[in-house]
Amino acid sequence: MGWLKNIFGSSNKIAVTVNGVNPQTDNEFLFYEFIERELPLYLKAWYSDMKQSGQRFKPQYIDAINQKLKTGSFKNPLTFPEYFNSKFDYVAIDFETANNNRISACALGLAFVKNNKFVHTDKFFIQPPKTEKFLNSHSLIHGIYKEDVEFAFTFQELWDLKLSKYFNSNLIVFHNASMDLSILRNLFQYYKIDNFNIDYLDTMKLAKVTQNPTKLMELAKLFNIEVENHHDPESDAETCADVFDELKKQYPNYSELIGNLNSLSKEGKIENAQVSTEIKNENIDYIKEYSITKTELDRLEIQNHSFIFTGELVEDREACKQFIIQNGGLIKSGITSKVNYVFIGTGYGWSKIQKIHELNTTKKCKIRILSNSNFNHLVKKYST
Repeated sequence: MGWLKNIFGSSNKIAVTVNGVNPQTDNEFLFYEFIERELPLYLKAWYSDMKQSGQRFKPQYIDAINQKLKTGSFKNPLTFPEYFNSKFDYVAIDFETANNNRISACALGLAFVKNNKFVHTDKFFIQPPKTEKFLNSHSLIHGIYKEDVEFAFTFQELWDLKLSKYFNSNLIVFHNASMDLSILRNLFQYYKIDNFNIDYLDTMKLAKVTQNPTKLMELAKLFNIEVENHHDPESDAETCADVFDELKKQYPNYSELIGNLNSLSKEGKIENAQVSTEIKNENIDYIKEYSITKTELDRLEIQNHSFIFTGELVEDREACKQFIIQNGGLIKSGITSKVNYVFIGTGYGWSKIQKIHELNTTKKCKIRILSNSNFNHLVKKYST
């Protein structure tokens, strides 16, 4: 990333030929990190350009540069996040997945903001569970393949080593809860992680409240935010941070939109881990039995029928509900004999599937189960 770029509009920008940092920065960790990672050849050219432009360096920065140029190596003496006391204004994140399953996270980008400035960014490759295969359609979008994560940590290892100390003590910001929050929740459930207590804010929700576009790239264009590499998780995390800064100017009371995910809450409970294998197998059979057929889907009329959503769909749940309502349908809060259709997504409520079976067998109901692709079929049907 370009460390000279102050995401909040600083006019103190210096043109350089390499990815350098401001020689005047008080962020010693950032400066030393730059010296450690930069190749001596490029560092020498950058250092020369800076001196010719009249820039002044702190004595300790000069010592670090000279050590790198003389020996070819330099180790940052400061550690992250301890240098910042592990406290930030917020941490923006972005996940990428190997396939459509939420537990298939294969990379995570983070952008750490303190005192309205980027102080650090990072990207971690994640080794998905062995059952999760990389889809070429996903890899073509984010550029991450199986061989990239061969020696990466699993999410559980990464959580224990690093992420827990970031996530549990800072506001976590992401764009689209149906993606990033759902990934977190499902990974916690899959690995039976129970030491999480996360305050989070969804910039998509903040965009809706402020009546702005809801897509991240549309917001970036609206606010003239330069996007370095869309779908690279580190770049998208930075973009999310930029967007958040603009949106909170429009909605100073954004703190009222902050949610919480913790291991004791209903939302964060590891319910799936507590469900017996027998019930899981039953649910698979019930989903097959009660899934809507192609003929039934083609004949489905939304008007005057009742719908329920459970789990996380690819699309935003509130937008899905609004689509149903706009076309004359009804949204119900629980499975009863008055429900006609149930959309299920990742992390669906296992008890709801059991209830569907009970009502269909004892009450002679005809509740049908629909998937995300079925929902997309309805959208196309009603848009023509």
